[in-house]
Amino acid sequence: MRTRNAVRFPPATPTLALLACAFFLRLFFAPFEGFKPDIQELVARDRYTAEHGVTRVADAVAGTNIPLYPPLAIYQGCLVSKIGAARLAKLQSQYPEVAEVWTRVRFKLLAITYDMLAGVAILLFLSRVADPPVALWGCAIFLFNPCVWMDSAWFGQIDAVHSFYMLLCVLCLGISWTGPRDGWLLAAWVMFGLSVCAKLQSILILPLLGWATLLRRDPAVIARSVLAGLLTALLFYSPYLVARRWDYLLHVFVKSFTFHNLTQVDAFNLWALLPSLPATNTFLGVSYAHIGEGLSLAALGWSVLLLTFLLKPDAAGADNVRKLTVAGAYGCAALFVLLTNMHERYISPAIPLLITAACLDRRLRWLAAGFSLTYALNILFVLRPMGATADELAIRNASNFALRVFGSLLNLGMVFWCTVRLPDLLRSPGTGPDAAERALGRAEQAA
Repeated sequence: MRTRNAVRFPPATPTLALLACAFFLRLFFAPFEGFKPDIQELVARDRYTAEHGVTRVADAVAGTNIPLYPPLAIYQGCLVSKIGAARLAKLQSQYPEVAEVWTRVRFKLLAITYDMLAGVAILLFLSRVADPPVALWGCAIFLFNPCVWMDSAWFGQIDAVHSFYMLLCVLCLGISWTGPRDGWLLAAWVMFGLSVCAKLQSILILPLLGWATLLRRDPAVIARSVLAGLLTALLFYSPYLVARRWDYLLHVFVKSFTFHNLTQVDAFNLWALLPSLPATNTFLGVSYAHIGEGLSLAALGWSVLLLTFLLKPDAAGADNVRKLTVAGAYGCAALFVLLTNMHERYISPAIPLLITAACLDRRLRWLAAGFSLTYALNILFVLRPMGATADELAIRNASNFALRVFGSLLNLGMVFWCTVRLPDLLRSPGTGPDAAERALGRAEQAA
């Protein structure tokens, strides 16, 4: 047991070696095509904003129903597209195939960077509440988790961006409940604002954040925190508001929810066990979309109801952090499994939360492993048909049926188990290595 204010970080040499290996693993896979249609579309959009300005991004999809990412994703994509632009343009004229590969690598660097930042965040956080080996193991399990590096470095998606800010949001929220730490609650809302400005999916964490904020029962602190989140979002949207680009807002806030209005879009969830149908179709007079939303609201309501009675300001050590991390991971996973119109990548924010929670509570280790497995299989499910001939496609699609049913049943079973056991998971102290005894707040008292 460490002393009251001790914060021991893992040794520098193994930590740096771990981070270097994780980074170069991603660089090895970055040249691969991954999901080529999405990468080509996003690279072209980033190049357009770099050449014409970020406020004109809607012009690139004018007259279409294609959704656009929120502004933080647009700004970062524009910035990445300007890195080495002149050299890549010269390379394009001489060796177009080589230029295409390096353009793809450059595009993937954004998600790779956020992967590394999330790993460091897990390392720093666990160093405050657990022994150095646990912090190092948590960081390693995240960074070398196949589903994590497959999504960013191979698949070529940017889910790592909003997943990172959602992770920080929940961790800051947990820290704010370890004592009178109003600044951490404000930081949680700022992180939420950043996550929503990266991807609208981040709104799923709002019920947990909002309810835990209201439970503080301090109107002044609540008002300041919520205002900080709103101002953060407004700051990033302000260039579009000043330029009166209402078409951009339409592509972000409307077309993002109507582009794929189906019961399932490749995700291993409840709806993958049924044929893919329009989400507006009805069952017993209720649309499939409303059924999924009702189940999701019930799951979120269950978690916040439990937190109402179990989240205590004077809880020992990191127990409040554990409870909020568990609730955040449960919310992300449950909504992925229950909502319609889900892509395979939408489970991404749950993975760093599950790994962090599993380091604080051994009972969650199999859940972290299970969702990591199904996420990796889900990525393979999407990638396998890419580049296949007609004969190969028929075989892969048929074998993919087994992957879809297995992954969907496993995800559904894990969410059901977690729903039933959630009172115990939130009530009982973590069974990780002295996690409940190590006060996260005591490391902050010296500051």
